[in-house]
Amino acid sequence: MFSWYGYFMPFADRIKIIADAGFDEAMISWEDEEEPWSIRKEDFPEIVRKQGLGITNVHLPFIGYNDIWEESRIQIEPKLTLFKSYVKDCKDFDIPAMVMHTCDLEAFEPDLDKGRAFFSELADTAEKYGIDLAVENVSRQYLLEYLLDEIDAPHFGMCYDSSHDYLEAENSGRILKKRKQRIKALHLSDNDFEVDRHWIPREGLIPLDEVMTEILSVPTIKTISYEVIANEQWREQDPGDFAAAVLKSLKIKE
Repeated sequence: MFSWYGYFMPFADRIKIIADAGFDEAMISWEDEEEPWSIRKEDFPEIVRKQGLGITNVHLPFIGYNDIWEESRIQIEPKLTLFKSYVKDCKDFDIPAMVMHTCDLEAFEPDLDKGRAFFSELADTAEKYGIDLAVENVSRQYLLEYLLDEIDAPHFGMCYDSSHDYLEAENSGRILKKRKQRIKALHLSDNDFEVDRHWIPREGLIPLDEVMTEILSVPTIKTISYEVIANEQWREQDPGDFAAAVLKSLKIKE
């Protein structure tokens, strides 16, 4: 379960709730949390593991992904160096995978060669350290498909997000069926086909039983991961009840 799920409380308290609900692992953002409960990202792994949880992956910050496809090599070099340092962080903190986006929501004109060069070099770093690099299916899924076609590396693949996938009718499971063998991470949640809600599975309209059939057909996928956010009704209830509901949401019904 992802460490941010809609309840405003200290990081350690959110992690304890995930552990108490019965999860085995947590996914964490790889950026410092600020006021009112400031904490360095480097402190996250110890807090998670003290609760008896493993760490599935880290999610990188949202920092100008469109630049990857627009800026020159000289301009993008500092960002590439930063992202390589995140791969090294995963190695140093014994975290097996990191998740990042292809682009931002704002309109732009991508230069495919620039994007391929950036992700290829980052993928080389991931291979060097043995870290899975999972690129998430956000908007403009064709960019992710392009990268998966161009970068054939054992540790390079996709983070499949079900809520993102079912926001556009022309997607709706297509990339899952076509690219499921390249999945390196999962963000499972539900929505109403209108907004990226990240509801608990089966609270919305996504055919998650069909989604899970595809996912479970891939023998290399060993971890089922949720990126969910409590809605207003849930935030009026106990966060422990929310986490428990997430855990049991995709269990096969009798």
